Amino acid sequence: MKSLSISLLILFPLFGFSQFGNLGKALNKYVKEEVDELITEKNEEFETSTFNYAIAFLDKSESFENKQSGESLYKMAAFVNTDEEEQTDRDDAKDLYELGKFNYSKRHYKLSEVTLKEALLAFEVLDSMADPVYIKSLGLLGLLYSDMGRYEKAESYNDKALAAWREYHGEDSKGYAAEYLNKAVLIFNKGDYSEAERTIYEAQKLVKAAEGKESMPFAIVLNNQAILYQYMGRAEEALPILNQSLSIAGNKLREKSGTYLQLMTNKALLLQEMGDYEKARMTYKEAIDLQTSRLKLNRKSDPDFAHMLNNFASLYQLMGNDAKAEQLLRESLEIYKSKFGMKHPLVAGAQHDLGNLFRSMGVLDKAEILISSALETNKLRLGEQHSKTVQTMEDLALVKWKQGEMAVAEELYAQVMQQTMSFINNFFAPLSESEKTKYWEKLKPRFFNFYNFAFSFQEENPVLLDQTLNYRIATKGLLINSTTKIKRSIVESGDQQLIDLYNLWVDQKKALATYYNMPQADLEEQGINLAELETEANQTERKLSESSTAFSEAFVSAEKDYRDILPKLSDGEAAIEIIQFPVFENQLTTKHSYAAIILRKGAEPELIIMENGDDLEGKYYSSYKNLIRLKVSDDYSYGQYWAKIEEKLGGVDRIYLSADGVYNQISLNTLKTPEGTYLVQNKEIIHVGNIGDLLEEERGKGISKSAFLLGFPTYGSANISPLPGTGKEVNMVSKALSANGYQVRTFTANQATESAFKKVDSPQLIHVATHGYFMQDVPSKGSVFGVQMEYAKNNPLLRSGLLLAGASTDGVNDNTSFDENDNGILTAYEAMYLPLQNTELVVLSACETGTGDVKSGEGVYGLQRAFTVAGAKRLVMSLWKVDDTATQLLMSGFYDNWVNKGIEPTEAFRKSQITLMKTYPEPYYWGAFVMVQ
Repeated sequence: MKSLSISLLILFPLFGFSQFGNLGKALNKYVKEEVDELITEKNEEFETSTFNYAIAFLDKSESFENKQSGESLYKMAAFVNTDEEEQTDRDDAKDLYELGKFNYSKRHYKLSEVTLKEALLAFEVLDSMADPVYIKSLGLLGLLYSDMGRYEKAESYNDKALAAWREYHGEDSKGYAAEYLNKAVLIFNKGDYSEAERTIYEAQKLVKAAEGKESMPFAIVLNNQAILYQYMGRAEEALPILNQSLSIAGNKLREKSGTYLQLMTNKALLLQEMGDYEKARMTYKEAIDLQTSRLKLNRKSDPDFAHMLNNFASLYQLMGNDAKAEQLLRESLEIYKSKFGMKHPLVAGAQHDLGNLFRSMGVLDKAEILISSALETNKLRLGEQHSKTVQTMEDLALVKWKQGEMAVAEELYAQVMQQTMSFINNFFAPLSESEKTKYWEKLKPRFFNFYNFAFSFQEENPVLLDQTLNYRIATKGLLINSTTKIKRSIVESGDQQLIDLYNLWVDQKKALATYYNMPQADLEEQGINLAELETEANQTERKLSESSTAFSEAFVSAEKDYRDILPKLSDGEAAIEIIQFPVFENQLTTKHSYAAIILRKGAEPELIIMENGDDLEGKYYSSYKNLIRLKVSDDYSYGQYWAKIEEKLGGVDRIYLSADGVYNQISLNTLKTPEGTYLVQNKEIIHVGNIGDLLEEERGKGISKSAFLLGFPTYGSANISPLPGTGKEVNMVSKALSANGYQVRTFTANQATESAFKKVDSPQLIHVATHGYFMQDVPSKGSVFGVQMEYAKNNPLLRSGLLLAGASTDGVNDNTSFDENDNGILTAYEAMYLPLQNTELVVLSACETGTGDVKSGEGVYGLQRAFTVAGAKRLVMSLWKVDDTATQLLMSGFYDNWVNKGIEPTEAFRKSQITLMKTYPEPYYWGAFVMVQ
């Protein structure tokens, strides 16, 4: 994996420039040649700020002074003093600090360390620990140790500096604000991103109060916040923040400032990660050209220039120009080696990047040498639990796998995966769902890499298949499980303060749902800033995550083992986990395969690989849909989607299936066997989100018999066809439930409103009979079903929903009694915040309620996900447009089997499908609906 190297800015306070006096004279000859050309830049750039700042690299675990222009503040004329005036002991102590600072800028770490400690001692002898220079010496030692990867010592000095600023100068001082941001950077370098984000938020407040929001220090805070977001997978959030930083910096610094160029490089990296390669290339080139003109003949020894080359190389690699990427990486590595020696994190990072390039090219011998060296340095400098060390370890495991050294690869991967599960437990807890989503997207490729490795070697070592299944159980549906877990914990906590905070968050989300229906012009007219409202809701959600007892334990349980599932299975039962994964060929490709892992009582797991994943998702799926729609016999799909699995299921008649990818989009019951029967007639297939769910305790027992029924709405537009069968359906369900002791509330015609739906309070059953929709492709502007497309484009929860009373295709109804919160359209986004924690079953008797954006390992993002997050235990939903009359008969049979005859819901639904088959033999009529639990 190519690591991106983003510049992170570290602050330390500057209270003026001293003269060196006697010590300065001795240094005159030493530094004279270094400082003359920088006098002007120092005056122009740094007298406007009381902050001095260093550059840290995101993936290089390094913080050091930018050598360019005035950023290397240790090269300045004030350094050399020929004044004969006698200086004081305090002046001598200060000179020691300046010398330590100068050596730090030259990467002479040992000399800097010794001199700074002498400065500290000198001030302590003078009993001058309140002196700002003394405190700056503490802070600079912290930066120095951070550069060297000695984070415990760095943290110790950072803490001492913070305490001194607080005691002697107050928390409102500029020095305290600067040192606090350095604390955030240090936490970031240690790999604790959640804590780093909290600390950066606080630093932002401090710097804003001390320096103002148009100051260069505030630009630095914004830069660091953007970098952290990028590293957590939130590039789209990072880019506007970095643009703001660049805007401030552009007003404060000259165009050729090294700091400004670093910000430009950061922007190029963000554009690169977001896929805008051409803009990224142009931004890189502009920054490098400016840097080259500044450095003239010295660029070959400048680490910041190497940093730019390294990042530019990553773009060329993505664009397929491996030769150019190799050239740039070799050049940057040589600069780092000449400047820092072999055992430095920057050198390790460059070796890692070049090694990964060779790995992707299949040049494994060169890759192994470089990545091994990088891993050795990272273990030494960062420790074995640092994210960069783990990434390097994984890449070496991949090389060893491809070299055929499977035992070594397995040993490395054991450490990698164990630490990755620890990352999830450590970092997920305080994140909001959107933040978790982006962080999980960064981690998922590691699991895909491991699955490829395990599947290729599982016959020789079956333990790898065991590990794959356990990792899958632990992480499949991770995002939705985390959301439902925290919601359930809050609702059941009895903590009124926590519940109030949760209600505030729900209210904020409901407000956003309303505003998503409004055009931008209306929002501007009313002074509504959606971005700010989204940020507020996100911060509230973070507070909930931090406060909820759901996260007092491990986020993913290491105790869940597939072996514990086996006793839950009876003879004649099997559990099947489907895994969609990208194929690994020196790196992950865009090609997909599928794995089916079958569990049976008393047997070892069995693996089936279907290598033609692209065909299953492409031409075969298109064929399946068309044959269903045209009501033509499908004698082909069974062989593609099920035949291989069936070979391993002799004697099995009940299956617990955890679907993935295209298996979420087909109704397995409709697959026609070679004997002419349908799968629904031969097997009872129970859809579960994760086979690990078989280990969960049963929910919903003992709750009151209550039902909410809604159907046959009076639509607000003639463009929406009425569904008279849904009225009959709701009446039938109402009679069946009432006769069996249910308290039933029924809403039809003009009463079947969105506001009525939003007033539900966790009934045992919800049955909705109306039109549903999912918009696969949407225009970039305008309104569809009342939702502004500019908000819905990247959010499937805004592109799916139910049409209720008053609904129209443009979201504008003719009934003036409907307000913005009741436009007749319940989106999945709105449904997600319904209180359904005790709801046993939601029946969505409507078209396409089971469709949405399918995400590997996370299911379907649409109504299915929304009602699951809301708390529903089981859902019945459809995969295609359904026939009104056939659906009425299907539901009638289901409720008769379930409520009147007492048959378990999944079997009751299956029997109703088989019965309907006699009247409507084509799967189009009886096979659209699936039940998921």
